[in-house]
Amino acid sequence: MKKRNLKYLIPLIITLIILTIIKIVEPEEVDWTKSFAKKDKIPYGGYIIYDLAPNLFPDNEVVLKELPIYNILKDNYYYGTNYIFINTYFSPDRLDAEYLLDYVSKGNNVFISAFGIYGNLADSLRIKTFEEFFSQDSLSINFSLPEVKSEKGYSYFKGNFENYFSEYDTTLVQVLGKNKSGNVNYLRIKYGKGNFFLNTVPLTFTNYHLLNSDNNEYVYKALSHLPVQKTFWDDYYKDGNKYTASTLQYIMSQQSLKWAYFIILVSVVLFIFFYGRRKQRIIPVIPPLTNTTVEFVETVGNLYYQQKDYKNIAEKKISFFLDHIRNKYFVKTSSFDEETIQKIADKSSLSTGKIKSILKEIEIINHSQKITEQDLVNINYQIEKFYERTK
Repeated sequence: MKKRNLKYLIPLIITLIILTIIKIVEPEEVDWTKSFAKKDKIPYGGYIIYDLAPNLFPDNEVVLKELPIYNILKDNYYYGTNYIFINTYFSPDRLDAEYLLDYVSKGNNVFISAFGIYGNLADSLRIKTFEEFFSQDSLSINFSLPEVKSEKGYSYFKGNFENYFSEYDTTLVQVLGKNKSGNVNYLRIKYGKGNFFLNTVPLTFTNYHLLNSDNNEYVYKALSHLPVQKTFWDDYYKDGNKYTASTLQYIMSQQSLKWAYFIILVSVVLFIFFYGRRKQRIIPVIPPLTNTTVEFVETVGNLYYQQKDYKNIAEKKISFFLDHIRNKYFVKTSSFDEETIQKIADKSSLSTGKIKSILKEIEIINHSQKITEQDLVNINYQIEKFYERTK
């Protein structure tokens, strides 16, 4: 390869290597995505709560479920089990809702913590969730039952903690918790032989808030309403199932993709190095076609002038002038009454006298069979002056 090509290739290679290293070693920004997924150690992930789950149900199996409700329950009959869902929103489709209701009616228990519970399930349980906007203020929540109620409550800062159940059937519901405003955020609904435990403060179950020992107590007490028995832990309906890292970070996190990336990078460099020289013939320089329009017009003009056809030249000059008036000032040129003359004068900023002078010359030429060379010179002079003054 020629040396002059190397001086461009080397800086390119160095730049690519530096950018790759920077992307690999740069610290990731704090991800505040509300994930709730058991694999995520981000502030709003569910890594800690899932790790603590076996302690919440001692001597009983905690089974991770990563499929829709329908797939889990359609071919199985469960009795004496719990099913826990923690996510931003919970709105299962009609089929999932039917299977979940049947599951509870047979004597099982379902715990759902979400900012809002909607769809077929909410309609069947006759509940409505009211959502408050994200708050920066310190918020307090507590339990209602005396045996678990805290004297000072549980305080949280920054997040959605004021959501509550705005509608519910008081004949079927047992209130388990409220916020500082007295709105119900945790309730139990008896359904068939089982129970639904519904909660509107899912952020309390995330890594960020579980690092506080007082908040740990809220989580333990909230889940203590469930019987100590075999428990299914949902990880399917989590927003955190979507991978949120950058493309390059994901590639570097996978061994096979990382090696593929480096192989492609080296291959591109080698290709540029060995095949960078031009292989096709030199493309001949073809001069662009010259614009001969001006020369053509001059030739035609000279032909008319030599034949002393002054009237024809003047008529063409007048035709171009009137076309200019129509296109630039949007004035009709079929007749030149006082109103038309005034419009041209106003739009061109020339006096009506000058406009009338030009139009008078045009009228004379139009009504003449032949004109002299001096007449042609006069009309040309007046038209050219008009163009200069109205630029």
